[in-house]
Amino acid sequence: MCEMFCQIVQKKREEKRIEEEQAASARYWKISTCCDDDDDYDSAITPILSTEETDNSLSM
Repeated sequence: MCEMFCQIVQKKREEKRIEEEQAASARYWKISTCCDDDDDYDSAITPILSTEETDNSLSM
């Protein structure tokens, strides 16, 4: 009976350790996911040449 109880306690400790490791790993991965390395779109800024005069309100 005591041996069975000890096995149950040991199993519970192992489950708790695994849960704690998974939680620590999840925190690590949440931090690293803030970087966006998605290549679905172009993020380059393309200059557009215009022949129209710009309204420069800073000119004197």
